[in-house]
Amino acid sequence: MEQLGSHDGSSEVDRLSTDTVVELLRAANSEQQDALRTLDDRVRSEGISPERSRQVTDAVGQLQSTRSHLRRRSQELTGLLATARELVQLHDVGTVLSRLVQRAHELIGTDVTYLAETEAGADGMRVRHSVGTVTEIFRDLFVPAGKGLANKVVEARAPVWVARYEEMIAAPRDPSIDAAVEAEGLVSFLGVPMMVGDEIIGALFACNRFDHEYTPEQIALLSAFADHAALALNSARLLGNSELAAQRAKEAYRELADHVTDMERANRVHETLTAAVVAGGSIGEITATLAQALNRPVIALDARLRRVSSSPSDCGSAPPPRLLASSVAESRDSGRCTAVKAGGTEWIVVAIVGADSVTGAIVVPVASGQRRDVEGRLLERAAHVAALLSLKQEAVDSARASRRSRILNDILDGTELARADPADELNSLAGPLQSASALWSPGGELSRRSRRLVQLIGDSGLFAMRGEHLIVLWAAADGGKRTEALREHLEAENRNRTTAVHSEVTSSGILKAVERVTGCLELLPSFGVEGVSVPAVSFAPYQALVSSDPGSAEQFIAEMLGPIVAWDERRGTDLFGTLSAYFDTGESGSGSARELHVHKNTIQQRLERIGELTGGAFADPEYRFRMHAAVRLRRLRSELIESAQNLSGPATAT
Repeated sequence: MEQLGSHDGSSEVDRLSTDTVVELLRAANSEQQDALRTLDDRVRSEGISPERSRQVTDAVGQLQSTRSHLRRRSQELTGLLATARELVQLHDVGTVLSRLVQRAHELIGTDVTYLAETEAGADGMRVRHSVGTVTEIFRDLFVPAGKGLANKVVEARAPVWVARYEEMIAAPRDPSIDAAVEAEGLVSFLGVPMMVGDEIIGALFACNRFDHEYTPEQIALLSAFADHAALALNSARLLGNSELAAQRAKEAYRELADHVTDMERANRVHETLTAAVVAGGSIGEITATLAQALNRPVIALDARLRRVSSSPSDCGSAPPPRLLASSVAESRDSGRCTAVKAGGTEWIVVAIVGADSVTGAIVVPVASGQRRDVEGRLLERAAHVAALLSLKQEAVDSARASRRSRILNDILDGTELARADPADELNSLAGPLQSASALWSPGGELSRRSRRLVQLIGDSGLFAMRGEHLIVLWAAADGGKRTEALREHLEAENRNRTTAVHSEVTSSGILKAVERVTGCLELLPSFGVEGVSVPAVSFAPYQALVSSDPGSAEQFIAEMLGPIVAWDERRGTDLFGTLSAYFDTGESGSGSARELHVHKNTIQQRLERIGELTGGAFADPEYRFRMHAAVRLRRLRSELIESAQNLSGPATAT
């Protein structure tokens, strides 16, 4: 043993036996405080003074304390390093935090240790991991912001502790927190913040069920674990954000790819639609192109919201008329697509707007999983193309109809001689003209329907307005059917009664045919007839009887009796005389036979010949009436001519 020093400053050497030195070393390595008192007695038994003996035992006690502290610090560092290794791996943040709380609990030595994390979407913290708790209510405790010891930790952003929780007045109390603390039996608390930069993401707490003043070592150790916990939570959050960002980027890329695909499809469709306009396509081509692109039925409507598409894909149901009209009006005002839903089905509707009005609409059922915005823009483009197509077609039709109408008016006005061959020009425009029609509607409504007339008549005929009468010349044999179809369309659209008369164009020419149908049309009001389509031939005898037009009676006579007179002139017969006698005797075969001094069978044979020549049958009362009227008018004409000749010389009949 080295010199320990003396009271008087003289050199003095105190020597201890080897056994005593060994005991001193053992005591320094021991954590038992009782070993120091036994060691003091043994040192004194070696003859060492009491003061020197106390110095020896104090030095051994200091070594014992230092060694104990170092051992504890080694355990703490081991725990922190183990947590750090788990942080590097960070496979499961929940497991890392649970082990972290467990190690803190073991090293600090408190009754309860728990971690509270700030809760997303809520203003406060919730207990996530705990060790030493005995109640379920505390394991899932929510601490509202501004309440309890956690509020002091957040405000101070530094460790906070209380020796007796029930006496705490520095932080607002909360009944739910107090009830959980009381149920758990906790008395003293130490809380340290879990921070990332200036942001607090939670707090780590160590608690005892008795009064306790927390040492700086405990505070420092708990703070170190809190830093590790903050790192774990922040890493998990960053990793989650990274994964979320990657997922969002993937979704965004997929959405972008889908968008690009949709836009490429829209561009292809738009190019096709534009080509249709240039080539003079129809609304049917537009709907067919859209139906193929969307893989769904596409419904095209006219200005009255009736279907006009003939596309095979146009087979779906349409929205109710009331909802459809409202949706089209909204689309017209906004210039964008609108949606209408009825009966569990939803449609996209876009109006086709012309120069000053709605010319139609496009309707498409909504499909699930489709991009509504892209489809909406595609339909809006299609509506613009359809509007352009409509304007173009309207301009072409109007120009063509104007030219035809001008030629027809020139013929009807008698100015056609200025043209080299007007009939040939009409034929080149519409083909050989075979029938004529005249239509009338109250209020002059037909004169305002020029564009619609172009659509309804098309290339099948020519039309022109003559006063309030619409004159149509048809380049078709079924002029009667076409006239009735035109009348029905106009009547439905005008919501006004429309009347029509039609007639074949005979050898007498176009002008005569037009005069015939207009004359008959003017007779109808006197019969109280309107809203019908009738043939002019039905009015022939009546028109001849009441008309003041030059040649009307003569024309009727020629139409009815011309074949008979021509037969008599060629064959030297007297079929006309037989017909006159037949009607003079009250349509009696035997009476006319006696008057003409022939056999009754001869009269019958002559009547049959007359029927063959005129295309009629005497069994038909209307035929008999017409023939009788024609015979009377011819005889009257002959009498008038004879009378004029007797008075003033030969008269010229035309």
